Amino acid sequence: MATIYDVARRAKVSTATVSKVLSNTPYVSDTTKERVLEAVQELSYSPRLAARSLSGNRTFVIGLAIPYAPDYLFNDPFLLQVIRGVEEIANERDYNLLFSTALRSNPQSAYNRLLQHGYVDGVITLETAVGSEPSRKLEASGIARVTIGYPVSLDAAPNRLANAIHCDDYRGALEATQHLLALGHRHIGLISGPANFMMAIDERLRGYRDGLQAYNSPFQPELVAYGDFTLESGYSAAQKLLPLSPTAIFSFNDRMAMGAMRYAREVGLSVPDQLSLVGFDDVDLAKATEPGLTTVRQPAVNLGQIAAQKLLSLIAHESEAFDEVVLPVELIIRGSTRSVAS
Repeated sequence: MATIYDVARRAKVSTATVSKVLSNTPYVSDTTKERVLEAVQELSYSPRLAARSLSGNRTFVIGLAIPYAPDYLFNDPFLLQVIRGVEEIANERDYNLLFSTALRSNPQSAYNRLLQHGYVDGVITLETAVGSEPSRKLEASGIARVTIGYPVSLDAAPNRLANAIHCDDYRGALEATQHLLALGHRHIGLISGPANFMMAIDERLRGYRDGLQAYNSPFQPELVAYGDFTLESGYSAAQKLLPLSPTAIFSFNDRMAMGAMRYAREVGLSVPDQLSLVGFDDVDLAKATEPGLTTVRQPAVNLGQIAAQKLLSLIAHESEAFDEVVLPVELIIRGSTRSVAS
């Protein structure tokens, strides 16, 4: 982080002159003032932040690395609720939150930028592929880090503390699948997220398959379609699945379930009379659909709050690491599911 001495050197003036310009003291020439302000801008100098950091060797900034492009992030209500939880705690503790989103062509770029500049006290990361190069660099840097997602440590030792927090994806998918099976459904379509993208998807898929197995219902690969968690991808997935005549569809998030619901209606299928639908997340819109969407509720705000609390504890050296935190989920039954018509 730039200091007042860096600004003075860049502007070729004394530190006293820099102070005068920043405090808007008169009797500084316009030419000198312009030179100082240009140096401040070029160096991204913040006198208030610098003063605070000198008092405790901190910037009072935490980074949030998000491996999604901005247009995706700001259209995802679940992620926004997670960020809300992080910001609530950061705000209470007088910390600033720095977002780093990704280039569409390179999801890992969100991590790279935070590492390059080095002006954060710690980082909260949203899980990406295990063992990615940015994960290696971030771990090697030694910076305080909490993962919202599954542990991404390269050390596979079973007793290693994880510094990770996530919801019980397996349990949520298992209960959602068993709910449909208990209603008599045996031909259940699945809308998954991208393959090999994050461990949460793998855990939900494991819950889906174990749910089928518990009812002696075979896993049917042809009934699995893939989306990218957007409403549009759920619509496209339903186009592939509905010709196979499933009686129900389980979607790995609510937005894809809503896309599937829209397509089902367009082709004349009634939800839930002819097709039951289950989502995952319980975003606010899940209550507003007609019928309301049966879904697995994840405590999104609480997820962000706990992640921020854990990170600030690491930064303050109140703890060095913590065990993996798994938050419970809850199956919320609404009007989009019913028994198979006899």
